[in-house]
Amino acid sequence: MAAHRSTRARVDALHSSLGPGPWSRDELLATGWSPGRIARAVEHGLLVRERRGVYAAAPDSGRQLVLGDDLHAARLRATARRLAPSAAFSHTSAARLLGLWTPDVHDDRIHVTIPGQAEREDAGLRVHASALPASSVVVVDGVRVTDVARTAVDLARPGDLPHALVAVDGALRELLRPAYPDLDRELRGRRVPSAAIEQARARLAAVVEPMVGWPGVRTARAAVEAADPASASPFESWSRGWILAVRMPVPELNLPIVGASGAPYVGDFVWEERRVVGEADGVAKYGSTSAQIRAAMRAERARQADLEAAGWRVVRWVAGETGATIIARLGRALYLQPAVAARRLRRPA
Repeated sequence: MAAHRSTRARVDALHSSLGPGPWSRDELLATGWSPGRIARAVEHGLLVRERRGVYAAAPDSGRQLVLGDDLHAARLRATARRLAPSAAFSHTSAARLLGLWTPDVHDDRIHVTIPGQAEREDAGLRVHASALPASSVVVVDGVRVTDVARTAVDLARPGDLPHALVAVDGALRELLRPAYPDLDRELRGRRVPSAAIEQARARLAAVVEPMVGWPGVRTARAAVEAADPASASPFESWSRGWILAVRMPVPELNLPIVGASGAPYVGDFVWEERRVVGEADGVAKYGSTSAQIRAAMRAERARQADLEAAGWRVVRWVAGETGATIIARLGRALYLQPAVAARRLRRPA
């Protein structure tokens, strides 16, 4: 059933009344939403339940997202009026304007870098005092922000390798995208030259190089060295970070493979010699409505059966599972002898 027009209009109105979101259940109720309307908006894919009692506009509702981005830029322009001329918005604030992946999607603070000022946080404004060369600043929507490379490195430094890879993989993709607009198709077809990837990686490395002694710079450097534009989502990058952190064999990303029926597929993580496929199933992969989710899950079961019939071992994990759980599951498949695995597959239920 299609979403009622009034519900869609109410979701649009949330951005102007409550800001870009996410929004708590109490905030929705205070603006006139009923529990039933909230449930219907989630069912029809207009709202996404991020966690218990917290909702956001669905990622595929383009109109809402554009409005939210406009409000974000307006919020930054208003804040800039009371800052020093040398200030540049950074970290998650810059990432949102630049369209980058962010390790912490729930960070709603405004981040700004002002060289020479004291580091502080006040009323949702986080001031960073690190050095910032003019070459690392660009203007987007009338707002001074750190550029793609500097923003990714800033986001990578505070975290561990899995979170750092989210920022750096996404930045590497954005640096390549102007030359390869259909980037995922070009990467799967192996039509992006390694020289182009290394040139983009060098831009990230040039940002890291002068940060000797900065907190988290070793993590950022490791993420730049391991970055791969073939990572197709933040969840895939985070998952690969765990694989690399425990020194498991490095997989090929989004590699074309073939099932027993001859049907072509693409594996998220592929260890071809070991005949293992890892699948990182993010929430968005299955759609936003119950019908879409059921259809996607049926297709995934058929796909897995076809691959297993061709001798592949398929390991799946979903958003919300811990890195330790993912590594344990992959380890059993990667280090299990193929003959033992084959006997187990043939064993009756």
